[in-house]
Order: sequence, then C-alpha cells, then structure tokens
Amino acid sequence: MRFRAGERNFPWKRLLNVQHSLPHKLKGPTSRLKQEDPTTPEAGGLFHSSHVATNFGENFFQTASHINQYFNGQSEVDEETDGKSVDSGSEISEKLAKPVTLLDFLRHPTSAIPDFLGTYLKLGPLSQTRVTRPAMTSRGAILNKKILLSRRQVEELTCGLIGSLELASSPGALVACVEALNEHLILHPSCKALMWQDRTAVTLLRKRRSYRDDQDLQNALRETLALIGYVEPVKGSGIRVLSIDGGGTRGVVPLQVLKLLEEETGRKIHELFDYICGVSTGAVLAFMLGLARFSLEECFDMYRRFGSEVFRQNPLVGTVKMGWNHSYYSTETWESILREKLGDKVLIKTARDELSPKVSAVSAVVNWGTSPKAFVFRNYNHTPGSLSRYAGGSGYQMWEAVRASSAAPGYFQEFTLQSDIHQDGGILLNNPCALAVHESRLLWPNQPFQCVLSLGTGRYENTKRGPATSTSLRAKISNLICSATDTEGVHTLLDDLLAPDIYFRFNPMLSAVVSLDESRPRAMDQLQRDTQIYLERNRLKLARLCLVLGPERSAVSRTKDWMSERAWEMKQRWV
Repeated sequence: MRFRAGERNFPWKRLLNVQHSLPHKLKGPTSRLKQEDPTTPEAGGLFHSSHVATNFGENFFQTASHINQYFNGQSEVDEETDGKSVDSGSEISEKLAKPVTLLDFLRHPTSAIPDFLGTYLKLGPLSQTRVTRPAMTSRGAILNKKILLSRRQVEELTCGLIGSLELASSPGALVACVEALNEHLILHPSCKALMWQDRTAVTLLRKRRSYRDDQDLQNALRETLALIGYVEPVKGSGIRVLSIDGGGTRGVVPLQVLKLLEEETGRKIHELFDYICGVSTGAVLAFMLGLARFSLEECFDMYRRFGSEVFRQNPLVGTVKMGWNHSYYSTETWESILREKLGDKVLIKTARDELSPKVSAVSAVVNWGTSPKAFVFRNYNHTPGSLSRYAGGSGYQMWEAVRASSAAPGYFQEFTLQSDIHQDGGILLNNPCALAVHESRLLWPNQPFQCVLSLGTGRYENTKRGPATSTSLRAKISNLICSATDTEGVHTLLDDLLAPDIYFRFNPMLSAVVSLDESRPRAMDQLQRDTQIYLERNRLKLARLCLVLGPERSAVSRTKDWMSERAWEMKQRWV
C-alpha cells in the first residue's frame, strides 16, 4: 500500500510538499544508495521518498524511511547488519551456556557450586543466566526494535490513516487501509481519542454497511471498532455475565457446572454469555472456552495433563528451585502448554470474530507502589469517556494474559511483561465477579443485567471448634492466606445487591481439603463426586438459571438497536 501526494485535498496534505522542493543537500544516504544500485526495486511503503517531502526543515528521507519501516520492516541492508550482530551474541551465549562438569566442580569447588547445581537441575549455569538468552533471528530482532515517534508525529500519522479510509477506491484498498490503522492503534492506544474527535466511528459503520458481503473487510472493521471502544449490542434481553474463580486444579468444579449448562441449553458457552471473566484457573477456562473455542472435554483433558506434567515434581528439586527462583514447579513446562493451547494471537484480534464475547483475565501487578494492583487483560477497549477502575490493556498475546493471571507465588515464577511484574490475580480478587459487573456496566451502560453467573472452585469448612488457646504461627499464616483469597465476601455483597432471578452462585462444599496443585487421581475423582452431589441438590436452581439464560434478543429490541445506531450516527455528524 502506498499513498502519493496528488491533486485531491488530503486531510494531511498540509504536512507534505513535492519532493523537489527539498534542497539537494538534505538528501541523505538513502538517495545515494538508490543511485548506486538502479536495478534495486522500490520498497513499498506508506510514503515513498520519490514523491513527497516534509515541512519544518526535516529530512524527508529519514521520515519516509521511518514510516515505511513502521509498516514494512527494515531494509535488507539493516537485516544483514542485525543478523550479524545477533549471531555474534548467540555465539557468546552458547559459550557461556556450556554445562559445568564434575571435573570443573572438583577443580574450582567454590565458584562452580551454582553452575554445577544449575546444570544438575537443567536450569543452565546459574551464574551465567543473566547474560545467556536464546539468539533471535534477524527478523525477530527487527520486530523487537522500538520505533520512537513524537506525539505530534503519531497524531499526524493517525490523521493520515483516517484520511486514507475516505480515499480508498476499492474494497481491497480499504482493507489495507483498515489493517494499517489497526496496527497503528495497537501500538498507540491513546490515538483512539483522536479518532472519536474526527468522528471516525461513523465512517467505519458506514463502510461496514456498504460492504456487507466482504468478509475480510467486515473482520478488519470489527477489530477497528473494538480498538476505539465501540461495542455491539448484547445478544440477549440484557447483559449476561460469567465469572470464574481461581483455584488451581479445582477448575474441574466449574467445568462440571458448565458442562451441565451446555447440555440443558443446547448452546456453547461463548454463545450464552456476553462477558466472561476469570482469574488464575478461571482465566484458563475463560480463554479456552470464550476465545480459543475448546470443547469442555478438551478442557477436562488439559486439567488431567496438569496433574501429570505440571504438578509433578521431585521434592528435593522443587525445594531447591523454590529457594532459588521462588518456583516449586517448572514454569517453562506451564508456559509451553499455554503457548501450545492458546498461541500468540493478540487479544484485540479476537474481536474480528463476530461470535466472540468480551473476555478478560485478572492479574496482580506487584511493582506499582507498596501494594499489589489489579490488572485486566481485555479483548476490548473502553471509549475515552468511560474510565475503568482497573488498569489493563488489549495489546497482549493470549498466552501472556493467562500466564500472568496464573503466576501463583511459590508455584510458578512471577511474570515480567513490559516492565510490569505480574502475579496471580487471586491474591487480590480470587472472585472477580464484582470486577466483571463493573466492566460490563461500562461496556453497556444503558442495558440491564439479564444474568450474572459466578462459579467457585469448591470450599471446605471445618466445623470443629478448636481449643480456647492461642493459635500457632502456622494457623495465623493460614488465616491470613484464607482472608486474602476469600471468595464468599464478594458473593455476599452481590447477593444483597442483585435480584435473586439475576444473580446465581455455584460453589460446592467439599468433603476434604483440596490444594491448588492436587494431582492424585483419587483426590480428583472425589472432587468431581462432591461437585456432582452438589449439582443434584441444586437441580432446581440450575433449571431456573437455564430459563433465565434462554431468551435471545427479540425483534423489537433489535429494531430499537438499529434505530439507536442511526440516531447516534446523526448526532455524531451534527455535534
């Protein structure tokens, strides 16, 4: 895709002049390189150095190369340079990562202890882990380079991309313009305010109606609308919310409830709810069912895999790792499973699917001040005027969001993501239902709640009263952990605030304590039996839930939605 300065009045034409107005002395090495090699084909880009030049005395070739690099990557010359530098670094890494043998340990016992121990634990030489990292390909090195633009340049580029939407003369050109705009908004989320000022949402909706049969364009436009915070109407008579608690392998408990729900309604989970929120193991289920579209049986198989691959550890090795990197289990194994199941798709890209609900995962950022702060990984954005109480973002990969939300302290390593340190969201909000209600209210402020379903992962209550003596240190620590991960407090609050035919909570009472990392088949079977008994006792409540979830949006409501959208567009044009 290439834009050239023509006779038409571009919205950003005030920024551009004809190239020959630029003094010859400002033409840098780019022009000299092209003169030396006339057979080299022109590299496509958003702007090209042979057509336009910038004002304010700036070197156009630098700006044009910068923008073309923004969309198409570095030139081949840069790639070769990057490849050489990366290769040399990888050779050093390979030398440093050489395993430490027993002979090295005997020759230098003091200095070789951490390296020998790291080799034994398959972590690599521990004294060298700070400098050893896998070598990146030249393309990976290019993508990891940050392109720095000033605020004025970002705004000017945004205006140019907005103007290109009106100038596109064919569906193919329009798709290219929209895709470029999407990538720009992912890198610069603050530009959505500028798009609302320019009434871009009206243009996007008009284009969507004009090209109903072009599926590629429809998908790209859905992503753009999601990026700027535009939200489609709900699928039912009101907002339908699903919230799933954290709890490790006890995630099979909400799975059984959801399985029964699918059997009774005859519809998939992503079709039943408008908003799905989860924390820790709940985030795993929310993303697998709502975005990745795994079946419930596949989710059950993955939890069995947790027990056999993730939560199996030699006690000695686990204790050493716990002291070294605060992770009893293999974080690498857990990350590989997440990458395999969820992939590296960016969250906001899931909005391209018309059937995708709004989905979020909650983590706790521990390096923002003195106390942890909740962080919401979203596959949507809010409008500039709707401010959430919780920080978050939509430009992260799916596996990264679940990895951050499930970084339980002591079980797995904390997760560093863009200078933020994430831990398990359960240390703050082990029951994210209140957060889900808050986010849903921001997305659909004029819609009532049709159903709010909160699923727990089971609880155990010891009814025996202890002796009237001082508690032990272990009991004090246990009480502190239980209070931090309590889920019933949020339930009690919502149960008082929401109507009984709207709010439903399923959290089975267990016959024994089940830890987060439980992997014994006998204990897992007992967990499923306890859940089945609980569901049998609450069969009427479950039937009432299915009745509430059943109605879809009526024809009258859809007509009102259509009229509201047209009225909103007219208001945006005249205000």
